[in-house]
Amino acid sequence: MSWYSYDFLDNDGVHVNRILPEIQEMRSGDFRQEVEMKFRRVTLETLALCIGLVIGAGSCVPVPVPTPDAASPQPSKTILATPSAPVPEESVFEFEEGTCPFQVPSGASREVQCGFVTVPEDHGNPAGPTIRLAVVVIRNASSARPPDPVMLLAGGPGEKVVASALPLAAGFASLYGERDFIVFDQRGAGLSEPALDCPEFTQMRFETLEVAEPDVVLKAAFDSLMACRERLVKQGINLSAYNTAQNAADVNAIRLALDYDKINLFGGSYGTLLAQAVMRNHPQVIRSAAMASVLPLEKSFIVDASIVSSKAILRLVDACAADKDCNAAYPNLKEVLFKTIERLNANPVPVTLTNPLDGKDYQALLTGDAVVGNLRLLLYQTEVIPVMPRATYDVYNGDYTLMTQLLSRNLAFYGASSLGMQYSVLCADDLIGRTQQEYLANRASVPSQLAGKVSPEIAVKYGPLGICQNWQVKQADPSVKRPLVSDIPTLVLTGEFDPVTPPEYGQLVAGKLRNSYYFNLLGAGHNVIATSECARQVAGAFFNDPTRAPEAACIATMPGVVFDLPARTTPLTPKPYSDPQSGFSGLIPEGWKEASPATWMRGNTALDPAVFIQDAQPGTAAALFDSLVAQLKLDPRPKPIRRAEAGNFTWDFYTFDRRGNPVDLALAEDGKKAYFVLLMSPKDEHDALYQQMFMPAVEAMASLE
Repeated sequence: MSWYSYDFLDNDGVHVNRILPEIQEMRSGDFRQEVEMKFRRVTLETLALCIGLVIGAGSCVPVPVPTPDAASPQPSKTILATPSAPVPEESVFEFEEGTCPFQVPSGASREVQCGFVTVPEDHGNPAGPTIRLAVVVIRNASSARPPDPVMLLAGGPGEKVVASALPLAAGFASLYGERDFIVFDQRGAGLSEPALDCPEFTQMRFETLEVAEPDVVLKAAFDSLMACRERLVKQGINLSAYNTAQNAADVNAIRLALDYDKINLFGGSYGTLLAQAVMRNHPQVIRSAAMASVLPLEKSFIVDASIVSSKAILRLVDACAADKDCNAAYPNLKEVLFKTIERLNANPVPVTLTNPLDGKDYQALLTGDAVVGNLRLLLYQTEVIPVMPRATYDVYNGDYTLMTQLLSRNLAFYGASSLGMQYSVLCADDLIGRTQQEYLANRASVPSQLAGKVSPEIAVKYGPLGICQNWQVKQADPSVKRPLVSDIPTLVLTGEFDPVTPPEYGQLVAGKLRNSYYFNLLGAGHNVIATSECARQVAGAFFNDPTRAPEAACIATMPGVVFDLPARTTPLTPKPYSDPQSGFSGLIPEGWKEASPATWMRGNTALDPAVFIQDAQPGTAAALFDSLVAQLKLDPRPKPIRRAEAGNFTWDFYTFDRRGNPVDLALAEDGKKAYFVLLMSPKDEHDALYQQMFMPAVEAMASLE
């Protein structure tokens, strides 16, 4: 349920951003530049993930920078709320600094501190067992540093974020500005101790990829989670101690341990539930709160998921129908979608999926239910929403390439969240006041094609309701489901096509907060903040002065969803480029986006595989090629197809295939450095891009020394 997640049973995980954190857009702000410099010399790692494993995964494409001079939309008005009384408290918590789980850039103007804060397993029993929360603090050494930091409240529940703290901090730099930035793994998640991971579930997911019967898969998921629960309990873990109220107390404990008087909260998805709990339980310490992809306290994610996600899918179908060009390219999309689902559920198609994390292939069956799951995934990830009509039509016409790419993305999220923590939280909080009858009624009210083939009896027995019935955690006090009423300044951001926390949810929450500002981002999905620099800028403006509506002109310039239509080939024009740091000059493709140092991507769509990389590194061409082969796991090892003089060097030329896309590579050396040029092209555009970009770049590359 995070801004990186896509489905309850599929877990959360980090979006594309966890798959490829080092190449998120880091091109503004000092800390972004420091982190970018850290990754400047890992071009091959970028290459391996970007072209070898995550073909067009979306995170390789920088988010667009919005135009600043458009008229700012007006935030929604909200109603009067009652202030909360302050609660005095003393700090009994300490921050134990330790080694960071990642390499910290040297000479950074921000001090990066990693460590743990020890808290009671049950805050209601301070003398009882304790647990440790993994915390990263990115402190601003500047005298301009405001005294109140921004604390990130991750989604999930159970999302692991501490290991990715540096790229998160770099990507969110415009959100927290000159403030300190705090990232922590919530209790039971990630690097916090204990971590309530469920590897049994992850293994089950891989083992059932070729099982087409949804009832069988759901039963296997249930069994794996019960095995996980049994193991965690045998380890002495009190699962009832992992809930939102305890998480909220942890937030305050971290604040006290780090010696901040007040903090600003930023939460996404489940993090918005946690933010609301902190605002209610510890209002005196919260300066302001920004929430993206908001779930109201009074709603049930589990009970209402079928209706919410189905409405979002149909909203996108209707958007295509209302778009002249999309409707012309993909007419009768709803009918085509439903027929496709029915056909594949009756006759699943075998496909090969590739795990974007390690390149390993898996045989799987493409069912209609898998297509529906992919549509939900598309609506979580703003950058791939435009391909939904094309992907649907491709499958309808018997072309499974694009849908297989989308399904492959799912594999990267297996195990990306601590599922034991997720179910402990949801089973304690989410179902209060809701019934099995409501769950079944909601499921029966959506089109059967979108509800899935799982029988109602199996859905209840082995789905979320059955899991929670058998998870055996103490249910939270019913008061936690009361809507939050507060006068704390709050920013609420939603996405037009969000399949789990729709715009009306954000409006519902904002309507009970006196000092709130609400904005809906057209064309956006669930991951509003992760994929929109505009959203991050608006949040940054809000944190700078939460007493007034933030500057939000960029939202007015957002075009909404721009659908991926049949390709229109445009000629490519190289332009001169110079890299003083690496000491070379050459050519780059004009109009392509610089996704990371030395890496440009065309980005016609989030799944466009066209990528161009060039760089110079100390050493020999042979050593560079060895590193490339290892990073890309090239087996068999490619042999040069020719050696030839071109421009300033004698080059070895290679060609190989990555997931159906041709890759051209040229390597040379001058006794001091090794040079390489690489181009991955869509198969049908290879010859044109080879002539227009690859060979001109090879011929133009030169040393600056």
